[in-house]
Amino acid sequence: MTSKLDTLLAALGEHPLDPRLENLEPMVWSRIAARARDLAPTATWAWRAALAALMLSAGALTAGSAAARAGSEGSPFAIHSAFAPSTLLGDRQ
Repeated sequence: MTSKLDTLLAALGEHPLDPRLENLEPMVWSRIAARARDLAPTATWAWRAALAALMLSAGALTAGSAAARAGSEGSPFAIHSAFAPSTLLGDRQ
């Protein structure tokens, strides 16, 4: 199999290059570069907008979870409890 493959590759190497394919690689790279130039400002702003949206979402989630936290309930054993008898029955001056 190897000798057959070597023979085929050698025969392919003897043929001249197809003129339509001579400038294929430079044409492809020029199209890629032109497309990159056209998309660069848009892509940069798209990434910035996506990052800003992600940061705002993270901030809103953090603030929402802090606000959703249960408030401290009054405890009869707390030192500064709003429901302590000393504050409820204290003299009103």
